[in-house]
Amino acid sequence: MVQSEMLHDGIKKVLVTGASGFVGGHVLRILKDHGLRPTALLREGSSVATLDSGSFDVRRGSLSNRESLQEAVRDMDAVIHVAGVVSAPSREGFFEHNAEGTRRLLEAIQQSNPGLKRLVYVSSLAAVGPTLGGVPRSEDDPPRVVSAYGESKRAGEKYVREFASSIPSLIVRPPLVYGPYDRGVLTIARTVARGWMPLLPSEPAVRSKAYSQIYGEDLARGIVVMTLSKAQGWSSGEAFFLSGREIVTQEEIFQTMASALGKRLRRVQIPAWALRGAAHGLKAVGAMTRKSYPLNPDKLAELLAPAWTCSPERASRVFGIEATTSFAAGIQATMDWYSLKGWL
Repeated sequence: MVQSEMLHDGIKKVLVTGASGFVGGHVLRILKDHGLRPTALLREGSSVATLDSGSFDVRRGSLSNRESLQEAVRDMDAVIHVAGVVSAPSREGFFEHNAEGTRRLLEAIQQSNPGLKRLVYVSSLAAVGPTLGGVPRSEDDPPRVVSAYGESKRAGEKYVREFASSIPSLIVRPPLVYGPYDRGVLTIARTVARGWMPLLPSEPAVRSKAYSQIYGEDLARGIVVMTLSKAQGWSSGEAFFLSGREIVTQEEIFQTMASALGKRLRRVQIPAWALRGAAHGLKAVGAMTRKSYPLNPDKLAELLAPAWTCSPERASRVFGIEATTSFAAGIQATMDWYSLKGWL
């Protein structure tokens, strides 16, 4: 537990958006571990089945409702903005939630709580794009965004920087995030459980696709540290990668899951043309059904990129943040949890 004298200017009242989600739920639990009673911004009807309802307060509202945001941020010391969407039926859907929702939150803070001590905005590695030249990205590298999702998160970052002179703000960019409670790698896990290793196409010069990754609890701990820290070596509006130090290939992801489940895998190389055909087909279906699917032409650009890697050095140097869960241990815990819930 962090002692009160270690908290930045006595931050005690923290609002968490997206609190019913995977990362937001972990943030609530870790704030409680630090001796705080956080407040969750929840939409009407949001499920709190995975949360300890006695450990946090609730304010109802949404990123689309200005009045509810003004009430939610009132009298808070800090806001951790996790809420956003990773899939949407259109480019406009991504921007409405990830960019415009962020702008409305910032405006609400400026209007109702101009004395806020800290905002932490959870963005994504996708906001700057895949790895350039095979070297893990640093925060100083130029962006090369390849998807509407990434563009919408980058637009959210832009709004944070526009308000940075009046709202002390930090931006967090995680890479691949996984862990119990999350459905992000569930499709891959189910494929492994059936004994398959479907490999995405790689560029001829790339031996295997590579990914930075971070266990969900480690990410949440880093976010909370950045919210509460007294560290001085940062400027408002600055972005930091929060990542584990292990970089894993797509084969290692499959094999680690297989080991956790006691499975032997059959390799299948998926050609790029098959991915493209499936992506465009699902886009057409989504247009008719008004649903979004994990595979679409926008997501395709992310899947075909040779690497999504980043360096955690700056966050480590400034805030002392280290992701301590090994990939093998994190995957084992995730597979065990999926199995317990009957998801595989």
